[in-house]
Amino acid sequence: MNDIYMSYTEIQKYLNTTFSTHHQKASLFDAIYSLYKSGDYERSISSKKINKNVVIKTKYDLFEFLKNITVLDVTSIIHKPKQLYQNVTEDYFMFYKRDARILLQFQNERTYMHYHNYFEINFVLQGDMILNLKNEKHKLTAGGFVIISPNTLHQINISENSIVVCITIKKSTFDDVFFNLLKDDNLLSQFFNYNLYSSNQNSLMLYTKIDRPILTTISDIFIETYSTAPQANQICCNYISILFSYILRNLIQTDDLKNNTSNITSKLVSIINFIKENSEDITLSILSQKFNYNPDYLGKLIKKNTGRSFNYLRNYYRIQKSCNLLKYTTTSIDEISLTVGYNSPNHFERCFQQFEKVGPRKYRKSYSQR
Repeated sequence: MNDIYMSYTEIQKYLNTTFSTHHQKASLFDAIYSLYKSGDYERSISSKKINKNVVIKTKYDLFEFLKNITVLDVTSIIHKPKQLYQNVTEDYFMFYKRDARILLQFQNERTYMHYHNYFEINFVLQGDMILNLKNEKHKLTAGGFVIISPNTLHQINISENSIVVCITIKKSTFDDVFFNLLKDDNLLSQFFNYNLYSSNQNSLMLYTKIDRPILTTISDIFIETYSTAPQANQICCNYISILFSYILRNLIQTDDLKNNTSNITSKLVSIINFIKENSEDITLSILSQKFNYNPDYLGKLIKKNTGRSFNYLRNYYRIQKSCNLLKYTTTSIDEISLTVGYNSPNHFERCFQQFEKVGPRKYRKSYSQR
């Protein structure tokens, strides 16, 4: 399958022209497929040069910089168009060799209700954005920041001349890449901790002041998203963590602050983190003693608030730890199974297959070939 790349500018031009000419919006696929049929695309982005010395002082500076460097890999969209409007998964087109990406939302685009299995974050820098979420419409203006949890049905419409950046983060690697964020005790860490396990549809909406450090950090995230230099993925994720910190620092406490996960408590976050840190030998009995709960009640409390059982969470963290050992060490499979808490290598391999959809040996081999 040949790679197909298209610039943000060309796609946006098509959407704007269609809207002004026919007085109706075209879908993202309409724009991409039309450009593809006309041959207006690239097979490589390696030649694209990014001027990293651009000084970002205003939102306009940022927008001009971003729209000129933003390029989409649309290969999967061309070959599997239906998935764009159904259950969009991490492996569809967004995350090739990346744990997070950032892009500009398109104006004048015909959108649809959809959901996906990764986190989506939208930040309104200028103008406004309409978010249709669980049959409720929310209008976010400049400074509006919304996190949409995996499997949450939603639709986004961007007004003309509005600037909205979208950050997408893998759920499957969130623990590993953003572990420092999860250890904090703040609004964002509570949201992410809860929604890594919950099967509920959730979102977090807040407002923050937009200043120069935020604009500069967003441009840094874009630069690393399109960089092919070593450690670009990790640097990109680090900049996203810095952006979260700036947003929390500038947080505006108003009536616009909406958190649809009101059943999150600091204690529950502490319980989940304790399971994570002690997954090798933790039991429900030990956990209940630590937090002064009846074991049966605690098991039901975890299930009710996360949608997952205690055993599921314990296995989840054991497998996450084993993934790192498989990727970065030469420790044998049998020894890894014991290290992460399994008495039987066969049990470990069954659980690994269940979570990763591949056996530990194939998993290790796939990383050794990268």
